[in-house]
Amino acid sequence: MNEGIALFNETLTEAVSKNKRFLARRTSYIPSFARIGINIGKSGKIRETLAESENLVVPPVLIISVTNDCNLACAGCYACSQHRDKSAEMSAAQIERVVDEAATLGVCVVMIAGGEPFLKPDILKLPKKHPELLFVMFTNGLLLTGDTAAAVRKLKNLVPVLSLEGGRQLTDARRGEGVYDAVTAVMRSLDESGQLFGVSVTLTSVNYDEIVRSDYLKRMQDAGCRAAFLIEYVPCGAEDLSLCLTDEQKAHLRATEKDLYHRHDMLIVSLPGNEDPYGGCLASGRGFLHIGSNGSLEACPFAPYSDTNVKDMPLKQALKSRLIQEVRHNHGKLKESRGGCALKENAEWVKSLQSRSS
Repeated sequence: MNEGIALFNETLTEAVSKNKRFLARRTSYIPSFARIGINIGKSGKIRETLAESENLVVPPVLIISVTNDCNLACAGCYACSQHRDKSAEMSAAQIERVVDEAATLGVCVVMIAGGEPFLKPDILKLPKKHPELLFVMFTNGLLLTGDTAAAVRKLKNLVPVLSLEGGRQLTDARRGEGVYDAVTAVMRSLDESGQLFGVSVTLTSVNYDEIVRSDYLKRMQDAGCRAAFLIEYVPCGAEDLSLCLTDEQKAHLRATEKDLYHRHDMLIVSLPGNEDPYGGCLASGRGFLHIGSNGSLEACPFAPYSDTNVKDMPLKQALKSRLIQEVRHNHGKLKESRGGCALKENAEWVKSLQSRSS
């Protein structure tokens, strides 16, 4: 097996076991996480078999953007900047079919993104139907109340990850006045009910010091967060390049991310992440793949180019995409970049592959 992929699989297994202390306090999660842990092992063998027998590369992690609809209008929203066709959005039934197929092929973690996923009808049917899979849902958190919160509490294989930008001032500046207080109120409610949840923060040149060089992550841990996703800002265009991490900040993040992971009693994930230990970009199935809200199979959420659509064919067939294979074969060229995502930095090259495949 490719050493980079093997390292990613080890990291994935370690990530699930990171929350052992939480499980000791929240015993209702133990059966579910035991089942997920067993399935991670089984899924790895399925992927290895398909790779050897059919030369088919299946990612352990599948990211699905289920809708572009959102109840917020955040400044610099990358999903909004793509202007995807709402009329072509996958139905709930189509998404369910794709997840069913993914599970049989060896996918063991499904990350659900948007827009705002809770605006997609019947989205909670997915984790209910597949208790063996770990579902991570990125949400602004504002809809995680009332009946929705009650339904989520019953799903021990679903981890909601709430988005903030730092403290009140930075969050409200990007997401809207009052959002910080509303989201932290949801966090308190989740913590009081014993819910497993995390936080997602977009790292920019503006908020980097507040997030990484302060006690912010410790405060999130004390608020009940069991995971923190630190997502490097990916620019929409030249107009917001100044929000990308500086070279000094990126160097500091790379030097300190392991320490952050071991210092805190929660999982810390840096995304898109340091490509170097993995021998290049983990997109295109080496670690993960992305399915857009319209069904397009893409190397990564930040490279919205595709020659294949899962609405038109089974996922197994779609995974043979020529574009995806070409990006994967050239993963070694996709190293650290100014804008957080190596694929986004090479968007013109990826776009040219789309033209060649059509």
